[in-house]
Amino acid sequence: MADTQTLESVVRHPPTGGDFLSPAELKALTPQKIIAATQALKPRLAARAKEAEDQRRPIDELWDELRRSGYFYMLTPKKYGGLEADIDDVIDATLPIAEGCGSTGWVAMFGLVHNRHMVAYPDDVLEELFGGGRYVIDAAATMPPGRAVKTDGGYLVSGRWRWCTCITQADWLQAVVAIEGAESGPKGGAVLIPASKVRIIDTWETVGMRATGTHDVVCEDLFVPDRHLMPALARDGSSDQRFDHPIYRVPLSPLLAFTVAVPTLGVARAAVEAYRARLADHTKRGTETRQADKQAAQIRLARAQTKVATAELLIRNAIRENLRCAAEGGDGGIDFRNALRAQITFAGELCRDAVLTCCEASGTSIHFLANPMQRYLRDIMVMTSHVILDMDVTMEQHGRSLLGLEPTSTLV
Repeated sequence: MADTQTLESVVRHPPTGGDFLSPAELKALTPQKIIAATQALKPRLAARAKEAEDQRRPIDELWDELRRSGYFYMLTPKKYGGLEADIDDVIDATLPIAEGCGSTGWVAMFGLVHNRHMVAYPDDVLEELFGGGRYVIDAAATMPPGRAVKTDGGYLVSGRWRWCTCITQADWLQAVVAIEGAESGPKGGAVLIPASKVRIIDTWETVGMRATGTHDVVCEDLFVPDRHLMPALARDGSSDQRFDHPIYRVPLSPLLAFTVAVPTLGVARAAVEAYRARLADHTKRGTETRQADKQAAQIRLARAQTKVATAELLIRNAIRENLRCAAEGGDGGIDFRNALRAQITFAGELCRDAVLTCCEASGTSIHFLANPMQRYLRDIMVMTSHVILDMDVTMEQHGRSLLGLEPTSTLV
C-alpha cells in the first residue's frame, strides 16, 4: 500500500495497563495454569482464525483473554513477579495457541520472548517496564537499521523499519539503529521507543500469516533518552549477571530460531490432526472406500505425524542445549550456534513437509477458504520463509563451521 497510509489506517490493540495480574494472582500463577488456559483457548482461536486473517491482527477479546491467563509472565524476571518458567512449559503453553491460530501463536510467542530481551537495559528502565507486576509487548524493528543522532540527554531517531511483528499489539518498540555524532561509546544498538510514538505504514498484505499485522513503522527525529539505548554488544545478555536464569544469557540466533519454530510446529500439528480427522469421512471421486481404509493414506498420515514428532524433539533439544551452554557460562562459539540453528531450521523443514504431505492428497475442497487446511498451508510457507529458518543460509553456515571456515553471515 502507499506510504500515505497514516497511523489511523491500522487498528491497534495495545495494552491498556489495567489488565496486569494483581500481586495475589501472580503469587498463585503457575505454568500448569497457563497451559490449561491456552488449551481451553485453542478451539475459540480456531473458530475465529479467518476473522483474525480478515482484520490482519489477533482477535481483541481472545488476545485479552491470553493476557489474563498470565502467559506473558512466563519469561519475565522473578524479581518483578514473573515466572522464569521452564522452557518446556513455554513450549507447552504456546503450541495450543498456534494450533488454534498460527498468526496469533506467532505474535504471542514473539511478545513473550521479547520480555527476555529487556534484561540488558539498566535497572531504572527495568523498573519502568516491569515494576508493579507488569510485562511488555515489544515489537522488534530490525531491518533496515535506522539512524540515531546524538543530542543532549539522548538521541534523535529516524528511520523506516520493516517486519514489525507485534506492532498492532505493542506498548513498546525496540528499533535497531546506527549511531551518529557520538565521539565515543557504541556505534550501534537498539533504542526503546513507546509504540504509540511511531507511525505504522500499512504494508502487510500477504497470502499467509495475515493476522500477524507485521507492518512497517516510521519515525523522524524522535527524541529517545540515553537510558533507552541498548548497546549492540549487550543484546544477547551474555555480560549481564543480574539474573540467574540462563534464558537471559543464551546466544541470540538459536533463541530467535526457536521463537519462530514453536508456532511453526503448532501449525504443523494442527494440519496433521485435520488430515487425520478428514480421512475418516473422505471418499475420493471414482472410489468406493473412505481414505482412512486406504493403505496409501495410512502411510501418508504416519509419515506426516512422524515428521512433526521429530521436529518437536529437535526444537526441544536445541533450546535445552542453548540453555545448558548459557548455564555453564559460555556462548558455545559460532560453531555451536550454527549447529543449533541448523537443527531448528531442519525441524522447520520437517513441519513444512508434513503439511505438504497432508495437503497434496486431500483434494481440491481443502482450498476453499472455509477449510482451515488451506490456511495451514499458506501459513507454514510464510513461517518457514523467515530468514532465520532459511535452509540455504543456515546450512551453508553450519557447513562452513564443520569445515573450519569463517562465517559469511551476521546471523550467528
